[in-house]
Amino acid sequence: MQYELPALCNSIFDVDENIRFVGMIDEMGKLIVGDMKKDTPSLEKNDGSIRLYLGYAINNILRRDFDNVFGKVIYTFSEREKIKLLTIPLDENLLLVSFDKLADHTKLINKILDIIKNMTSL
Repeated sequence: MQYELPALCNSIFDVDENIRFVGMIDEMGKLIVGDMKKDTPSLEKNDGSIRLYLGYAINNILRRDFDNVFGKVIYTFSEREKIKLLTIPLDENLLLVSFDKLADHTKLINKILDIIKNMTSL
């Protein structure tokens, strides 16, 4: 796939004001690019982001074990009491997007998938 990571993150932020964070992590859970929306505080404390990213990276790798049975993961979504979280595998990396609890996640997921499709087809 061909995409420019900062441009991809910025395009996703432009989708909706309810998007809080957009970032890309590698297979080791290291943040490659991304950040919180301006003037939006992170909910994690201290090293929380590092542990969260590593957990997503490990889960992404483990899910690949079932690609031959179920097909490749398109995205995973979790809804928590305070936030909604989306992960989308892109090559060896993982796109992370969080949005406010009241956001229409179905609409946002579809818009984000369209952006990725359009950026990777160039």
